[in-house]
Amino acid sequence: MVQPCGTLDYSPQTPEDLGQMGDRLEYQGYMIESVPRQAGPWEPWQLHIIIAFEDHRGVQRREFHSDLFYPIEQDADLHGIAYGQRLIDGKVDGLSVADMKMTDRRATPRFRVRFRATLTLGIPLEGAGVILDLSVGGCRMESPIRLKTAVHLELRIYAPGLEWPLIIEEARVQWANRQIFGLAFLHMRESERQRLDQLIIGLQELGVAA
Repeated sequence: MVQPCGTLDYSPQTPEDLGQMGDRLEYQGYMIESVPRQAGPWEPWQLHIIIAFEDHRGVQRREFHSDLFYPIEQDADLHGIAYGQRLIDGKVDGLSVADMKMTDRRATPRFRVRFRATLTLGIPLEGAGVILDLSVGGCRMESPIRLKTAVHLELRIYAPGLEWPLIIEEARVQWANRQIFGLAFLHMRESERQRLDQLIIGLQELGVAA
């Protein structure tokens, strides 16, 4: 279960809109399901949703909720669907579902490296570190900066042979152990994705698999 979400920035829709959506909606390749909850028969309804995505691994499901309550179930449904859309669009601070579509890291070869890297968590918080292993889906990094899981950041990797650093526009801290942490790559430009693929091919030819 994730931490409670903040206030929703939502423009109200009409009951007719809700009737068209129902309590389930397919959006951007995900399925949003609204499942509001009550603490008791006379209590207000709490916003609670499930976002699902199906790939070769099967159905991936994740639950989200907030501390927002509504007097009737229909209101909680309507706001829950809208909240799920905002979450998928990356408009909810601190939460993302992009990693649900990522390739399983266990099936993705990793390569031992020692590349200099910099990370940015927002102005003016920046830091530097060393990439210890790299794959198409993420990396393991060492840095003096202590990071917590679920933190999102921008990453720049300075690899030999590259004219300019490889830019990962959005990466997420999957795990952290003191000064070493694992990052999942969530978003990068297609041109950067191609540069990463070429870098991985070069590492594969060198035979430096981790």
